[in-house]
Amino acid sequence: MREIEYWIWLTSLEGLSSKKALNLLETYRNPEVIYGLSESELQNTRGLTEKNVKELLNSNKRERVGSIYQMLVRYNIKMVNIFEENYPQKLKNIYDPPIALYYRGNLDSDSFSIAVVGSRRTTGYGANTARKLSYDLAMRGVTIVSGLARGIDSIAHKGCLDAGGKTIAVLGSGLDNIYPPENAGLFKDIIDSGGLALSEYPPGMPPLQHNFPARNRIISGISGGVVVIEAAKRSGSLITAGCALEQGREVFAVPGNIDCAYSMGTNQLIKEGAKLVLNATDVLEEFEYNGIQNFTPVQGDIDEKISKKYLNLFKGLSAGEIKILKVIFNGANNIDEILERSNFSAKDASSILFMLEMKGVIKQNPGKLFEVII
Repeated sequence: MREIEYWIWLTSLEGLSSKKALNLLETYRNPEVIYGLSESELQNTRGLTEKNVKELLNSNKRERVGSIYQMLVRYNIKMVNIFEENYPQKLKNIYDPPIALYYRGNLDSDSFSIAVVGSRRTTGYGANTARKLSYDLAMRGVTIVSGLARGIDSIAHKGCLDAGGKTIAVLGSGLDNIYPPENAGLFKDIIDSGGLALSEYPPGMPPLQHNFPARNRIISGISGGVVVIEAAKRSGSLITAGCALEQGREVFAVPGNIDCAYSMGTNQLIKEGAKLVLNATDVLEEFEYNGIQNFTPVQGDIDEKISKKYLNLFKGLSAGEIKILKVIFNGANNIDEILERSNFSAKDASSILFMLEMKGVIKQNPGKLFEVII
């Protein structure tokens, strides 16, 4: 088998927790070695139950590896294991990290990220707050992490996309099995925009109920902090907040109507010490964060003098400002072309262009033609 197929096998075993799988890897280092262990060797391995041993020797699971690998190829799904450099460092340091992640999109483990989560059922207040907060954070270059669920999660992803930012969706199913199904279009938009979709589950895994609490530790684990917007007393979002606390992450909550069931969880979080959040600044002031520090042009044929100077010129710009700059770099210099290529509204694009002029990054020439100042 290929090396990746041994990792597929190990990640597809039921009843073998990520912690036990990690302990096996720490002992034997290589999943291929684990694959070749005899029954007696497995029985003598500390921490494994008889049920674990049977699962590790299950011939049906071994026979399915080839078909799962073909699904990776078919759906353009990649894998990163915990020993590789591009495995998210924040996630690697939690108590029970996944031994491997399946992903589609841009795996950038260095981006500064905040999780925005909340109830699947939401009020107009919650929806508006989730959209605005995610939009404002993304405009400052923050990557938004959420779970692609109905309600607040979906709105958070969309708010980030509207700002031209990067968003990460963490699924509780295989990446071939988008849940809820009506979010298949949103999933595609996330990938197409340069975002990322992650799962610890191989293709073919359905969205089983017990997968989602485990999924929540990844949402918080790859994030610098978790913002909860609307949550009932018993809510998956509160599980994510609990994971964040265990992992040493910051926990934030948006206050809500004391008579609304969907605000009881968030108000209780605030009562217990979570930071009350009214806007993006309330979140970012808890971190030493000054916006995006690097700018990478979209195409490789951009003037060489730009590539030498952009680090200083564009330090601290928001994701929206960088998106507009990329558009201008690649030939769009009038407002109509900028609007068409950036997908910003006229109001948002005009605001961003104004800020770029004030920062001395661009100038407006006669005829409302914009030019980057080098």
